[in-house]
Order: sequence, then structure tokens, then C-alpha cells
Amino acid sequence: MKTTHFLLLPLAAALSQAWAAPVAEETAELSPVTVTGTQQQKANTVKFNPKATLQPLPAGDGADLLQSVPNMSIIRKGGSSGDPLFRGLGGSRLAINADDQFVYGGCAHRMDPPTSYIHPSTFDEVVVTKGPQTVTQGMGLISGSVHFVRKDPTFHEQPYSFNGSTTLGSSGRRDASFEAGAGGKYGYARLNVSHNESDDYKDGAGNRVHSNFKRDSQMVQLGVTPTENTTIAGTYERSRGKAAYADRGMDGSKFDRDAWNVRISQRNITPWLSEIEARYGSSEIDHVMDNYSLRPVGKMSKRAMNPKRNTNTGNLKAVFDWDSLNLQTGIDYMRDKRVNRSEGNGEGYRHKPYDPDQSFKHWGGFAEVTWQRTDNQKWVAGIRRDNVTGVYDPYPDTDPAKRQTYRLTSGFARLEQIYGNAKYYAGFGIAQRSPDYWERNRDEDLKKETNRQIDAGMIWNKGNLHLAASLFAGKIRDYILIEEHGGHGMTMARNINATRFGGELEAKWQFAPNWSIASNLAYTRGKNTTDNLPLAQTPPLEWNNTLAFDNGKFSAGALWKVVAKQNRFSKGQGNIVGQDIGASAGFGVLSVNAGWKFNKYATLQGGVDNVFNKTYAEFVSRSGGFVDPAAGIKTTRVNEPGRTAWLRLQAKF
Repeated sequence: MKTTHFLLLPLAAALSQAWAAPVAEETAELSPVTVTGTQQQKANTVKFNPKATLQPLPAGDGADLLQSVPNMSIIRKGGSSGDPLFRGLGGSRLAINADDQFVYGGCAHRMDPPTSYIHPSTFDEVVVTKGPQTVTQGMGLISGSVHFVRKDPTFHEQPYSFNGSTTLGSSGRRDASFEAGAGGKYGYARLNVSHNESDDYKDGAGNRVHSNFKRDSQMVQLGVTPTENTTIAGTYERSRGKAAYADRGMDGSKFDRDAWNVRISQRNITPWLSEIEARYGSSEIDHVMDNYSLRPVGKMSKRAMNPKRNTNTGNLKAVFDWDSLNLQTGIDYMRDKRVNRSEGNGEGYRHKPYDPDQSFKHWGGFAEVTWQRTDNQKWVAGIRRDNVTGVYDPYPDTDPAKRQTYRLTSGFARLEQIYGNAKYYAGFGIAQRSPDYWERNRDEDLKKETNRQIDAGMIWNKGNLHLAASLFAGKIRDYILIEEHGGHGMTMARNINATRFGGELEAKWQFAPNWSIASNLAYTRGKNTTDNLPLAQTPPLEWNNTLAFDNGKFSAGALWKVVAKQNRFSKGQGNIVGQDIGASAGFGVLSVNAGWKFNKYATLQGGVDNVFNKTYAEFVSRSGGFVDPAAGIKTTRVNEPGRTAWLRLQAKF
């Protein structure tokens, strides 16, 4: 058994996780409990605090954080920048929204998914919407949406707050986050600084996995509140990073993002007009992938690509309230442009001009209404229309640009009914999505996707018992399939038809004072009906179980993750992230944790993930063809980390 030694930073240097906006009760208190899963308390929606400690190892980026959501899978490529899938669908089918801005990666090979630029400690809440059951989170919710939310802080008791956390772990893992805020009646200011880094980890067999990374971010938010119903706020974010990859012959030597946004909100305008809000923001991603910065070059010539992506987003929203009726309506705007430059034989790239690649312009309008018909019955419905124009201009000196326009219609209707201690809901939704940058890069003549899906479920709470179930079934017309073509990593895209069904079941029981047990089960099954094959990149059955103790001062817990084998695959088919490799074996992994809240300001937590040092890989993992470039080690997939120990100190001043 490998022994891991820790050096604990002094408490004065400790940074806390817990402060966000005190309006959210769950983020206002520092808790010693290690969170090992999320719970659904609203129809088709999961909400949780991104600053809470998670197991496995506390999250380093947005994808790590989402692992706690049942039926959310992460396609591993290294130690950072994994790609999230919800119910087996990811990429542009899972809308990622950060502070009401659309986030997109720049790499043509999906090296930098949107979540790689998201630092969890800078947000106050995460909202996951299951399926096409809202129209307020942008277009194309084929799978659903993930919304990283920042709330306006308030300072009722004191005019300042200082909080942070620091984490040390195996494989040189070192994380730190610090947040400070100050404010009063007429405004506020908030600053967040975070750092995440790790060396290469080892899998259960002791193989070193090319996976080291380093990430830094800074966020400044300023708000002016001239009246209690008026807010004018601005936010600036800066992040820098690099990451090594075990699934390909190149690494991400540069992950730079600079973003800003402004927001104006006016509330309680009339008895029936509750709010008008306007937002505008801009984001620039500057990414470099190469084969020489983070690995030995060997006999290969130096190669690099340097794409840049500029995205401008805006929206205008109004909220109306009439007795039992609530209406949200608004318009969205996005302008997205990508350029690129590269080197192929070591001649460098910085002196070269950027060539235009693809650009998009999007306008959308939506309306979503909630009717509280009775105390026990609610109807929710929405519709949106989107117009997306894409320009494909890969070789501007020789080929004319190709322009396509997609007109999209999405909508849903849902009934929610309360009977006793249970809430039941059922809804039908339609979502349409235009081909994204990565898909158009393979075929610029693809059709738009259309998903028709039924979502239903139940949430039951009584005393110390919580039960919830979410079920779905859908048919996707003109699903965009990516498949291998001609070997040497070449892929093509085409439209097929597909069907899917599955869901999530969860239960939690506080069976004794300070003791609880919880379990969740997630399953998705998909079929490519055009080819009469399984729908590629669909994860197998997963079962998570937790046992937890918490008396307010001391806490302890265990997480047992069990994943079934997956024999349903379509080799060479998949999505913009990766293609099926073959069947995968089932596995079970045990992780444990403990916590000590040694005073009202600070909590110490620790844990061991993969206690028995299991060697395993997720089905949706990428190929492990470059696991250790120096040693020439290869594995079928990128294996998950072996035994990992970690220690985390949180403080709230």
C-alpha cells in the first residue's frame, strides 16, 4: 500500500469554500459534511452548491464537479478538461452556460471543452435541467443544460467577508481558492482567486498516466445598487492553464480565457411587471495545442495549432406576474467567430497571421409561462424560436465561403401535481439544434437535429425519507453521428435517426440521529435505428451508495460506486469527443472520507478515493494510446486514478 504524506498549510493561509451569496442558505454555513452526491428536489432540475466538498477528490474544473450528478459521465482525456455527457449526450447537446454567457472551446479536436474554463469556486450555484424542459437556457437542449450561477451578495450583518479553502493530495495535487467581499446599501465588490495543479497520476496498476495540469483564475465583480430594486453589475474573469493528455499525441500548452459581462436589472416596476434585465458579455479563448511543450518530441517534427475564439452574447428578459401566472420572455443574441494558425515542421506559429475558419450568428426569442392553477397543481410551458447562420471558410484564398441558415423551434409543456407527500410531474418537449463547429468541420451540409422527448417523475419526502425518480424516452431525428473514416484518426459526420430511454432513481434515509444512507441508480439505453446498432457513447448502468455520519462537529462517510459492464457498443461511431472502442468491464470502487469542524470558522476534511487501488476505466473514456509518451505505455482506455488521498482545510472569517 502506498503511503502519502501531507504538509498542511497554516490556518492563516487557508481559504474557505462556503461564502457565496448569503441569500442562498446552503452556501451561507460552513459544513463539515463531505458531499458525495446531489439530490433532486424540483421537477427535472438538480441544484447544488459548487463550493461544497465532493468525493471523489474535490473538483478542479467544471467537469469534475458534474460527476456528482446521477447519469452524468465524464470522458477522461487526462487529469483535467474532461468532457461531460448527460444521459449519454454531450458536446453542444448539453448547453453549458456560465453567468448567463454561452461558453465554447476553441480546439478543433475538442481538447478544451467549455467546462475546462470553468472554475467551480467562483460560482454560487449549479442548476442542471434534465431534457428539453426549459426554453430560458438557450437553444439546442437535446440532452439538457448546465447553468453555473453567480448571485448578488448581500451584507446584512457585516460589511465584509473572507473565505477560502486549500487542498493537498496524492500525485502533487495542490488546490487553493480565496474569496473576499465587501459591500453595503449602495453596492458591493467581490474578488475570487483560485489555483489548481497536479502532477501525473498513476492508475491502479502503477502505470504513470500523462495527465499533469496547472490552472489559475481570477474573478472581480462590482455592483452598484442605487435603490433596493436596482442593480448594475460588472464581472471580469481571467483564467490561464495547461494540461497534458493521455489520449492523443498533443497536449494543451495554453488555455487562456478573458471574459467580461455587464448586467442591469430593475425589479418591482409595477404590480404586474416584476423585473427587466439586460446582459451583455464578451469572451475570448486563446488555445495552443502542441507536441513539444509538455512531452518529449522524439523523432516527430514539432507541430502546433493556435486557435482563437471570440464569443459575444447578450440577452434581454422581462418577468411578469399576475396572481397565479408568471411569464418570462426575452431575446438572446450571440456572435461567435473562430480563427486559427499552425505550424507543421517546427517553423513556429507566433509570427503567422490568423486565418478565418468558421463564424456563427444567432438570434433567439423565448416565452415561458408558469400557471399555479391550485395549491397542488402547476402547469409550465414554453416556446422559443432561433435563427442560426453559420459561415464555413476553411481556405479563404481558394474556396468561396459556404453559408447555411438554420431556423429552429423548441418548446415544452409540463404538469406538476402534489398528492400528500409526493410531487408527480410529466412533460413533453421538442428541442432542435443546428450543427456545431466541430460537426460542420467534418461535413458542412448536415441537417438540424430534432429531439422529441417525454420526461416524467416523482419526488417524495416524508420525515427522514426521500425518494425520487426521473424517467425519459425520446426519439431524435437527424441525429448527427461522428464515425471513423479511412483510418489514421479521420472521422466524418452524417445524419441518422435514434431512440433513447432511461432515467435516474434515488433514495436517502436518515435511519438514526446523525446517520444517513443514500443510493442512486442511473441508466440510459440508446439505439441507432438507421444502422440498427446501439447508439454509440452510451454509458452502462451505474449505482452509487453512500453511508454518512455527521453530528455537527465530526463527520465520516463512504461512497461505493458500482458500474456494470457495457457490451452494447458501435466501434468507430460516436460524437465530437470520441468514438466507441469496444466492450468495457464492470467495476466497483470504494472511497471514504472524514471531517472535523474544530471551531466555528474552520473545518478539516480528508479522504481516500479508490481505497483498494482498483485498475479500471469508464466505458466512455478515450483511447489510452499515449498514456505515457516517454515510456511508450498504452492502455485500451485512459484508466482512472488509482488510490488517491487528499486533505482539505476550509475557513470562513
